Amino acid sequence: MTSYKTLKDMKLRDSWLKANGYNPNTFFNPDLEANFIRAKAAVKNLLKYQYLLTQEQIAQLNSFPLNKNKATPRQIFQALNLNKKIRRQLHRQQG
Repeated sequence: MTSYKTLKDMKLRDSWLKANGYNPNTFFNPDLEANFIRAKAAVKNLLKYQYLLTQEQIAQLNSFPLNKNKATPRQIFQALNLNKKIRRQLHRQQG
């Protein structure tokens, strides 16, 4: 149960955000749709570099949902983090 002080603080925070032109409903939540699109592109790109991936990572990429309604935030950020890791490895190999 949320305490009265917490509710009061949340209302104060939300009113400050509205006064400064922000939407309190979307301010604290990342834009999952944009991240889904980035993750979907990352998965497609990562499958080109399967020689750098473990079998577990390949299975994770192959099971990535292609429908944004079925993708969880955890799956999205795992794909984006793996993409960053592989990009770093490729950059080290080139340099």
